Amino acid sequence: RRGRCNSDPCAFGMKIAIEPIEDALHDGQLRVLREADRFNVLECGRRFGKTHLGVQLAIETAIDGGEVGWFAPTYRYLADPWRMIEKTLGPAIIKTDRVEKRFDLLSGGSLDFWSLDSVDAGRGRRYDRVIIDEAGIVRDLGPAWQETIRATLADKQGDAWFLGTPKGRNFFHRCFERG
Repeated sequence: RRGRCNSDPCAFGMKIAIEPIEDALHDGQLRVLREADRFNVLECGRRFGKTHLGVQLAIETAIDGGEVGWFAPTYRYLADPWRMIEKTLGPAIIKTDRVEKRFDLLSGGSLDFWSLDSVDAGRGRRYDRVIIDEAGIVRDLGPAWQETIRATLADKQGDAWFLGTPKGRNFFHRCFERG
């Protein structure tokens, strides 16, 4: 799946061409992808491109018709990934809901954006992929993951990506240590 461009004809005779994921990432990010599993924890320093990697993963899933949940500590942390995804997917987006923080795509895929200021964010949804950006600074990441987010992956056997920088010995760091 990774690296495939979606150039199938879509509704209204439109074609969508997205740059292959490998062309958009540096060697360190590509190594992370090669070693990926169902649950992935990327704890590394600033400027590595964790959010950029997450955006590429989210786009890949959505253009293939999958459903993506993007989670961040607060709404402020959702702004950059929202803009990057909106700019990249442009004409592939058939509906943008700024109130619900959601994109629906021609491919049938979708992206939901959630603030983790509540542990119930995403409750009742089903996702093929979940991205938790800035996971190291999410106050109640443990309860949010265990009580809500993890269940959103069950029906579709989706994968999860925890992305962040080291911020003490919190739930995110413990997940990283468990490997």
